[in-house]
Amino acid sequence: MIGPTAILEPLAPSLQTTIREIVGNDFDLRFPESVDPDSLQAVLDGAAYAVVRAISLPEAVLRQAPNLKLIHQWGTGIDGIPIEAAAEMGIAVARCAGVNAPTVADVALALMLAVLRRIPQTSAALKNGRWQAPELWNSARDLTGAQVGLIGFGSIAQAVAKRLYGFDCQVCYWRPSGPLGGHGERFCELDELLGSCDVVSLHIPLNDQTRGFLGAEELAKMKPGAVLINTARGGLVDEPALVAALKSGRLAGAGLDVFADEPISPSNPLLGLDSTVLLPHVGGRTRDNLHRMVRHWTNNIRRHAGGEPIAEVDLV
Repeated sequence: MIGPTAILEPLAPSLQTTIREIVGNDFDLRFPESVDPDSLQAVLDGAAYAVVRAISLPEAVLRQAPNLKLIHQWGTGIDGIPIEAAAEMGIAVARCAGVNAPTVADVALALMLAVLRRIPQTSAALKNGRWQAPELWNSARDLTGAQVGLIGFGSIAQAVAKRLYGFDCQVCYWRPSGPLGGHGERFCELDELLGSCDVVSLHIPLNDQTRGFLGAEELAKMKPGAVLINTARGGLVDEPALVAALKSGRLAGAGLDVFADEPISPSNPLLGLDSTVLLPHVGGRTRDNLHRMVRHWTNNIRRHAGGEPIAEVDLV
């Protein structure tokens, strides 16, 4: 039997059942009732393993869990894990590197199409009795042949690039560490990407260096009428500056799966803009990907429990 394992996100009973079925009988899974620190602390009490999904694990809570041996990120973004505190406590940290890339890439492409073709707005108009609303289809644009810039070029961005070639797009990318060898996509400097691309899609991690990466200055450098897509982390974008750019018409639209504060506040002005297509951080959430992700972190925990090494690509 694997040591007690805390899944640090409150989940519906039906989803808990599905996860237990995927995991098997050798795991003692615990689920919190809420994201309240006391609830997280309760499931971490005595736990050997923890899986962080869509919440942040407070450092104060982590320090009250001395029995932890491994913290595993459900996906790839580790901004919700206090890495330095874990290292200080001798706790290993791992993630599911690249596992959810196809699923998130699909959503990034879907958001590009939805924003450019104004699909949600056109569907809503039809449901309200309007057939072929001229102001909608007349402002719709093609993805085919567009110039698309990818900020970051990890596994998700590479999967997005692969899909874009089916639309005859001109794809370029920028990454903080410079060009990545072995790929045919064109590397370009950030200012060139922002100023020339019809669609800009974010694919970098959130950390102290990238928080607010796209602020008012960077958004002002974007090509007039461009579209912003973000399936990475909401904190990468200065939301008030994005709202201003959308309201002014400088940017034609935005497709967002992530926000600075989640769940999004009902008063967030992004909700009231006709030029936005918004999703509740579900880029990696499909039935198919659920099975892939759970099997991946389950196998890594089993390896750790059995004294076997976890693949280097997954270790943080």
